[in-house]
Amino acid sequence: MVDMMLRFAAAAVMIAGVLQDPTKTLPDAYKVALDNDYVRVVRVHYDAGAKLAEHTHPAGTTVYVYLNDSDGVVFKHSGDNTRTVTRPPVKAGAIRIAAGPEEHHTAENTSATSSDFLRVYFKTDDRGVRNLRQRLSPTEEFTNKQMRITRVTVQPGEKTLIEAKDHPVLRITASRGMQQWKTLPENFVRWLDKGTTEEFSATGEFPADIIRIDFLASPHK
Repeated sequence: MVDMMLRFAAAAVMIAGVLQDPTKTLPDAYKVALDNDYVRVVRVHYDAGAKLAEHTHPAGTTVYVYLNDSDGVVFKHSGDNTRTVTRPPVKAGAIRIAAGPEEHHTAENTSATSSDFLRVYFKTDDRGVRNLRQRLSPTEEFTNKQMRITRVTVQPGEKTLIEAKDHPVLRITASRGMQQWKTLPENFVRWLDKGTTEEFSATGEFPADIIRIDFLASPHK
């Protein structure tokens, strides 16, 4: 009888976890852009003044790529780490890197403008990198044992070759002059397996700012 109750409780927790996946419970705000063995990229859009119900984000390393200038967002956490955190204003192209435990929180965009960003969740070994908190300006780069983040700007009409020579690469392109991101442009994010290349062309009238993330560790087994 006790075993049956424990199995029922475990199943209930699993169902609750699935129900709190924001790509399922909050599909207008969270949409999966790419998902493979190495990474899960979710496009996030908070309308101005939006209030989002509690949801869950898994433990591990996440890179946040901000797609527009926006003011603070308030996250109210529950569970083992109850606290309220206000994200400071961010600039388009800025990045935040965080490695930590699972999070349960609500979100409120208190700004008069929308907030648009990507959540790049790593499914790879963390190489011992834990409790990391790092912010990068729209021009800064970063390297540790798990990742390497570099940038390149491609002028309109020009091309550049992106090579995933030694490690797989996630390529993210933010075209200047775009202010709303409710629907990501085609080919906005692209995964390059190790040993592949891409010839990227900047079309349109604005430069293309490319963020390249090299995945230096293997996926969890």
